[in-house]
Amino acid sequence: MKKTIYSVTNFLHCGDDYLFIHRTKRQNKTDGNRLNGIGGKLEPGENFLQAAIRETAEETGYKVTEDNIKLAGVVRMQGGYPDDWMMCFFKISVPNKEVPFGLDNDEGELVWLPKDKVLNSGYELVDDLNYCFKDVANEKIPFIVHAEINEQEKVADWNVSYLF
Repeated sequence: MKKTIYSVTNFLHCGDDYLFIHRTKRQNKTDGNRLNGIGGKLEPGENFLQAAIRETAEETGYKVTEDNIKLAGVVRMQGGYPDDWMMCFFKISVPNKEVPFGLDNDEGELVWLPKDKVLNSGYELVDDLNYCFKDVANEKIPFIVHAEINEQEKVADWNVSYLF
C-alpha cells in the first residue's frame, strides 16, 4: 500500500462567487499550474476542521469559524499520484470578496469565479473539481467518494454516495 496524505480542500464563497488558487509558483508540487480550492495537508495532531480553518487563514487571511463552514464531502483518491489521498472538502462562506492577504501568495494567484463559470473558465482544473464542484455549489452535500486516478492524474472512476 502507498502512503496516504491527509488534506482539506476549501471552497470559499461570497454569494455565488468562489475563490480558487491557481498554483503557478510551485511547478514541482502536486497539481502545479492547475486551479484548485484553498487548502493543504493536515499538520500533526490536527483534525480536518482545524486544518480547514488554519489553511483558510494562512492562504487568504480570512478568519473563519465553524459557523461559516459546511462539510461538503469526504474523498479518498487512489492510483496515479505518488501517494494516495484522503481529503475532506468544505464549503466556507466569507463576508466579502476583499481577500485580506490580497490575490497573490507564495503558491500563485487567487481567482474569484462565478459558480456557473468555474467548469468552463479556461483554467486547467484539478481533475476532481470536474466531478464535485457542481455538487458543492448546488448544495448536493455531503458526499462520500472513492476515486481511482490514472497515470495522467485524471479521474478514471468516481464512485459517489450522498448523505441527504
